[in-house]
Amino acid sequence: MEFQVLGPLQAVHDGRAAYVPTGHKPRLLLAVLLARKGRPVSLDALVEAIWGAKPPASARRNVHQYVSHLRGALGGELIATLADGYTLAAGVALDADRFRDLHAAARVAFDADDHPTAARTWRAALDLWRGPAYADLADAPAVVTEADLLEQLRWSATEGWADAELALGRHRPLAEALEALVADQPFREHLHCCLMLALYRGGRRADALESFRRAAHRLRDDLGIDPGPELRRLHEAMLRDDPRLTAPGRYSFAEGQDAAAGQEAAVGQEAAAGQEAAGHDPAETRGATEDGGSGAATVPRQLPADVPAFTGRVDALAALDEHLLAAETTDPDSADAPRIALVGGGAGVGKTSLAVHWAHRAAARFPDGQLHVNLRGFDPAGPPVTPSQAIRGFLDALGVPSARIPADLDGQVGLFRSVVAGRRLLLVLDNARDAEQVRPLLPGARTCVTVVTSRNRLTGLVATDGARPVPVDMFSAAEARQLMTDRLGSAALDRDPAAVDDVIARCGGLPLALAIVAARAATDRALPMAALARELRDDGATLDAFAGDDAATDLRAVFSWSYHQLTAPAARVFRLLGLHPGPDISSAAAASTAGLPIRGIRPLLAELTRASLVTEHAPGRFVLHDLMRAYAAELVADTDPEAVRTEALRRAYDHYLQTADRANLLVYPHRHRIAILPPADGVTPQEHADRDHAYAWFAAEHAVMLAVIRQAYDLGCDGHTWQLAWTLITYFDRQGHWHDQAATQRIALDAAVRSGDVTGQAHVRHGLGVSSTWLERYDEAQEHYDHAIALFRQQGDRGGEANTLLALTWLGERTTRYDSAYVYAERAYHLHRAAGDRSGQAKALNTMGWFQTLLGDHDAAIVACEQALALHQEVGDVAGQWETWDSLGHARHHLGRHTEAVACYENARDLVRQTRDRYWEAIIDDHLAEAYAALGDTESTHAARREAVRILEELGHADADEIRAKLP
Repeated sequence: MEFQVLGPLQAVHDGRAAYVPTGHKPRLLLAVLLARKGRPVSLDALVEAIWGAKPPASARRNVHQYVSHLRGALGGELIATLADGYTLAAGVALDADRFRDLHAAARVAFDADDHPTAARTWRAALDLWRGPAYADLADAPAVVTEADLLEQLRWSATEGWADAELALGRHRPLAEALEALVADQPFREHLHCCLMLALYRGGRRADALESFRRAAHRLRDDLGIDPGPELRRLHEAMLRDDPRLTAPGRYSFAEGQDAAAGQEAAVGQEAAAGQEAAGHDPAETRGATEDGGSGAATVPRQLPADVPAFTGRVDALAALDEHLLAAETTDPDSADAPRIALVGGGAGVGKTSLAVHWAHRAAARFPDGQLHVNLRGFDPAGPPVTPSQAIRGFLDALGVPSARIPADLDGQVGLFRSVVAGRRLLLVLDNARDAEQVRPLLPGARTCVTVVTSRNRLTGLVATDGARPVPVDMFSAAEARQLMTDRLGSAALDRDPAAVDDVIARCGGLPLALAIVAARAATDRALPMAALARELRDDGATLDAFAGDDAATDLRAVFSWSYHQLTAPAARVFRLLGLHPGPDISSAAAASTAGLPIRGIRPLLAELTRASLVTEHAPGRFVLHDLMRAYAAELVADTDPEAVRTEALRRAYDHYLQTADRANLLVYPHRHRIAILPPADGVTPQEHADRDHAYAWFAAEHAVMLAVIRQAYDLGCDGHTWQLAWTLITYFDRQGHWHDQAATQRIALDAAVRSGDVTGQAHVRHGLGVSSTWLERYDEAQEHYDHAIALFRQQGDRGGEANTLLALTWLGERTTRYDSAYVYAERAYHLHRAAGDRSGQAKALNTMGWFQTLLGDHDAAIVACEQALALHQEVGDVAGQWETWDSLGHARHHLGRHTEAVACYENARDLVRQTRDRYWEAIIDDHLAEAYAALGDTESTHAARREAVRILEELGHADADEIRAKLP
């Protein structure tokens, strides 16, 4: 039996329609299980899906009855029972799954230029649709997300089909079909592109241009935006009648068929980090000799030329010097005598440059010679140099006759170690792939020193061979500027220092990138630094600005040498990391993005770390250099189908949404809840042990969440955008990040409006009211609160309306409109009471009491607040308790009961510290100071105020000045 949801819910068995119960609730239950196929659905989730926030007392029993009814109608094994819910049995067929599979297969065929198969497969996928997804249940919140996602995939498939039809030259019949599709989806710009191209190729140039005009007007009038670059480039190409528009085959809208390919950077061998890939083939290099007469020992001098104008690396050079000094002063017979330095770091950081420069500085200390080999551990042009090849080159350089060299590796290793025994030799083993490639090349003599460079960490050499790690990281800003000065001269940099700073920032401190840009500027002196900076900005998401005709100094090629050494699973994870907006990613988020369990992602991240493609800059947190991220983004775009990329991003967004929601439950368990989007398969949210862990997670992910929200919005994931922003409100509010709160809420509002999500608009308007109040934009706050109240009331959400009224009371306090604020609090109380929300009643009662004491009715305030405190303690609301103790302290202080007030304020301070609400901790300290002052305790008064000022200064809040003025 196959269930079909691409239209009204139905089932088909052996080609015939099967019976599906007609009752709304059983059908909705089945739809929820189908929408979450492969995932367990708890009883509570099913109850909420069917009845919403007000289920009958018999709801759970009714769910069991509906399941029994469905089993009887559709088969007893259809629905599996779990400990606390149900799930569909494995193997249940679903037309949505067939659609997804066909869509993905068509994308693969299209990317392989198999346009007939792509068009045919997409057409088969689209023919599965009989109407909107879950058409008869699409208004149910429990399935609306899945229905929306399927609709988006439907239009993505439609666009793919149109692309394939155009590639096959079927533009005339396509134009008529696209006219109707564009009318149905006027804001999908790619559909407009397909229609314009179909019209143009059909000889209807004027109609194509008119189609653009209509699309542009619609976008501007309805959304207030201009057409995107894809649509604009196509329009411009049509205006100039670009011949590529009518060329047979596929037309790349995204690239716009640009005629100019972008000038490639000409980079010479003198680029400092370019020596990363330079070296000598051991079969060709025999070394210079110094024959002091007949029978004199051969002294090899195999080091490559030193790097001209070597820059920086003071600490790394000192570490190598220390290593050499230790090797010279330690007893050579001691097992602790250091003999190996391991220079490690990512592609392009200048490992080879450092090793070669240091080797030239130290060469005089090795009178018996210097050996060098490029082991080509990451060279895509050929296999790595084998230990046998490397040793044969060394033996040749040491003057060993060919006839004496054994054929087997063990014999060669033994001879090599015998020849170098007792000699003072320096070996530079460059670009090693792994420890197994290096170990046979290590001399047995403790009078020799070896410097190994590798992108991999080679921890085995450290653990078992005593290698001393010398890590090489990105240049500091000062080192980067010095490199540019050494290459171009200070006069060239002084002409436009701001542009130079921009160039340095765009290179991210990567020496190879800086060297490439410097060479570009040196070879084209007429090119202003500002123009170079602008080019880097324009190509910021790609590596085009760092391309060259020499693989050793083409950043893309250099990175590829490490990438192609990865296992297939690790390579997939690396590509998917290119989708993540950064600035870093946790192992749990990486696991969700890749759709893997946490135990499955760890070895893959370790492999990427060993390859220096990512850096574990903190335990369990990984970062990609900006240029490495750009490389990963190029790879994933070129390698993985759109469906794969979309699913990976959806899993990433789900990970952050689910984890943040769990953190919110610990940070503010009594906050008004929303129905967050269900997670996709493969998502592994992080669990939090306690409130402290939840706060630590928010702090660690602060910058990441900002980037994720912006990316989700840019990609049209509107539900995730506003819900992710919603999860941050409490954290931002309590930690004083009000500008970030306002910025994310503005993005969230745009997303909710764009998607027509009224619930989202209501919650976001509430959040904007809060942030606007914090930022003292009181007129804006009032406007947002008014909108939120109207939207909540429109949906019949009493809790949302009541909570917004309570937030509005704070605006009343800030603007000293206490009478109005009391009225808002009283209205909120009645709404919460009608809804049976005891936590909400407690908040409203305390707010009423607070404004009663501000209005001078302190006795009435105490009555209301004591009722509130009892309710807060009953439901366990810590935040509500400190707020109420603060209100009680204020009322008792103004009644002259100062000792009681101090006790109230101390209770409030202890509790507010548990919630980490730093602003209100400061305000309570100030309140406490007032009570201490009334008791004549000057020392305690000043201590409390100094603490309040300290916190407010850290938050950058203007209230610090007012409290500071009270200090002596």
